[in-house]
Amino acid sequence: MAEEEKKEEKAKEGAGKSGGGMLLVIISAVNLLVSAGTIGFLFIHFKNAQKPGIEDVAEHGDDHDGGNEEGKEPAEGGGGGHDGGHGEAKNAGGATSDERNFGKMIPLEEFTVNLATVGSVRPQFFRVKITLEVPNDDIEGEISQKMPKVRNAIIDLVNSKKPKDLATVEGRDHMKEEIKNALNAFLVTGKVSEVLFTNFALSS
Repeated sequence: MAEEEKKEEKAKEGAGKSGGGMLLVIISAVNLLVSAGTIGFLFIHFKNAQKPGIEDVAEHGDDHDGGNEEGKEPAEGGGGGHDGGHGEAKNAGGATSDERNFGKMIPLEEFTVNLATVGSVRPQFFRVKITLEVPNDDIEGEISQKMPKVRNAIIDLVNSKKPKDLATVEGRDHMKEEIKNALNAFLVTGKVSEVLFTNFALSS
């Protein structure tokens, strides 16, 4: 009887030891899984933290663009930019050198002037309509005030010309320059930009 009780006690002890060992194994496995999950979570979180987000990309993109803008040289001006390389310089207003701003146009009354025909039996005359180009209103007002002096200067110039002097385009262009220079010699508020013949006739 005593031996049977001892056997039962040993069996219970063995079962208790076996159950305790199994419990220890389960606890260890759970701890291992939890540790592995924690390490995996930390690794993924750290890896994602290293990747630039949309905000970071936008911020760095703005900084990059700003750096380029600061480092850029002006496309226009005295640096010989792209347009300058093609020989088309621009002024401060952005207009090319081939462009020009037209000023105010002042049409004068028609002139009919006798030409220098010394020794000629038949006198010849030159009839012309002239328009003056001026840059602003100030000089327009001065020309209006000095109109008798303006007309006198033009008549004197035309009267000194011979018919052959005005028979060619070159001759008429030369007289335009002479008229412009003669008027600018006494104008104070500005200068005549150009003299235009809107109509002319040379008697034969």
